[in-house]
Amino acid sequence: MKYFIIPLIFFFLTVLAFSQEAGPNLSETLFSHIQDSTQFEPFPFVPPVLLPFGMTVHMLMLLLAALLILAVFLPAFRKPILKPKRVIVFLESIVLFVRDDIVYPVMGKTRGEKWTPFFSTIFIFLLAINYLGLIPAFKSATGSITVTSALSIMIMVLIFGVGIKKIGFVHFFKNYYPEGTPLPIGLFVALLEFVGVFIKTIVLSLRLFANMFAGHLAILSFLLLMFVLNPLFGFVAVPFTVFTFALEVLVALIQALVFTLLSCIFITMASSAH
Repeated sequence: MKYFIIPLIFFFLTVLAFSQEAGPNLSETLFSHIQDSTQFEPFPFVPPVLLPFGMTVHMLMLLLAALLILAVFLPAFRKPILKPKRVIVFLESIVLFVRDDIVYPVMGKTRGEKWTPFFSTIFIFLLAINYLGLIPAFKSATGSITVTSALSIMIMVLIFGVGIKKIGFVHFFKNYYPEGTPLPIGLFVALLEFVGVFIKTIVLSLRLFANMFAGHLAILSFLLLMFVLNPLFGFVAVPFTVFTFALEVLVALIQALVFTLLSCIFITMASSAH
C-alpha cells in the first residue's frame, strides 16, 4: 500500500491543478502559506479559524511544541524504572548526544553538567518547532525572523550575563582589549570585538530563519509550478518536492544542532578569561 502513496499525491495535485487557474495574486498565495497570521488555516478546503487573545499562528506553533515536549517527557520520566522502554532510551540518547557531543567538548565536564539541561532544552525545542513546520497542516515558527531573533537575543543576554558574573564586569570588557598593543589599535580592535557580539547574535538568528524559510519556500514554489505552467509539469514538480522535503528533514536537524553548538561556544568564550 505504501507504494501507492506518491502516485496518489501526484494524482490529487494534478486534478487540483486542472481545476484551478493561476491568478494575478500568485505571489500573495505563495507567501500566505509561510508568513505569520492571526488566522489558522490548516487546509485549503477548511475555513480559517481566528485565533483568540491576539495569538498568531507562529505563537500557536511554539505553544504546541512546548506542550508536545511536556507530553512526551513528563510521562516518560515520571517514575524511574530499571528497564527503560524504547521511548525513554530514545529521549535519553538525545540528551546524551547534546551532553557528550556539544556541551562537554566545549565547556568541559565540570561546567558542562550545569549547562546540559539548558542546551538540551534548546536543542529539543528547536527540533520540535522545525519538524512541526514540516507537517502540511502547520507552519514553521522558525521561518519567522521574530522567533529566531527572540531566541538569539536570549543567547546574547546570557553572553553578557554569564560573562560578567563569571569573570567580573571590568574584566569582561577588558577581554576585548588585546594586551600589548598601542592604544588606538587596541581600542579599535576592542570596538570590533564588542560589536562582534551583536553580529554573532544577528547571524545566529538569520542562519536559522533563512534556512527554514527558504526550504518551505522552495517546496511551495515547486508545487505552484503546476498551476503556473501546466498541470502535467507535476511529473517534474512532485519528485523535486519530495526531494526538497527530504532535504528539509535533514536541514531541520542540522539547524537545531548548529544553533545549539554556536550558542554553547559563544557563552563559553564570553565567560572565559584570556
